Amino acid sequence: MSDQATDPYADHTEMANHWWWRPGWKVGTRFYAWHITLDGQDDLHRLIDQYQDALKPFPTLDLIPRRWRHITLQGLGHSEDVTAQQRDEAVHAVAERLAKLEPIDSAFQRAVIFREAIALPPSNPDAYANLRSEIRAGIADAWGWCPENADGFRAHASAAYSNGQRPTREIREALDTAEPRDGSLVRVTSVSLIRMHRDRAMYEWQTEVDVPLQNPEH
Repeated sequence: MSDQATDPYADHTEMANHWWWRPGWKVGTRFYAWHITLDGQDDLHRLIDQYQDALKPFPTLDLIPRRWRHITLQGLGHSEDVTAQQRDEAVHAVAERLAKLEPIDSAFQRAVIFREAIALPPSNPDAYANLRSEIRAGIADAWGWCPENADGFRAHASAAYSNGQRPTREIREALDTAEPRDGSLVRVTSVSLIRMHRDRAMYEWQTEVDVPLQNPEH
């Protein structure tokens, strides 16, 4: 049986509350981040819906509405710490790099249990790691440095967040029962810079800009 030391997507045996306040975060905090927002990814949404139906009996899980499902890539910074000029310079530099990347085609099927979330990993996580690396390089092109640690990235689309402690055995059984024979297919053609908050125990946002992959205009 694999564990987190050898497999970043290995199940945890105990879940914990995701909604503790990270340093610098509070009600009212707004944060810029690069996400894949999953707008229009109906095949993946149907798969997540199927898993969520199986998770409804568990009160320690907050199910994520379709509107707020996403794949996290890279933080840019708190909105009060990033000027409009800095934001725009980073967007321009990231767009220059992403224009040279091809769209990403992935399959999603099995759900895994992180310590603080139920997540679906893509079939090709290295493609997302490369996408994140290019975003980080673009930010560094603009700013001379990049926030956040380069290590520890796990590409995934979350289905639910944990709001408390709970052993995972029964959750694993429910996910296994709900797992479909066939997964879902996703094509990623853009990433979004969002301005997000978590005031209501859910990540919610407004999109600042969408940046396409493989853009001939750059």
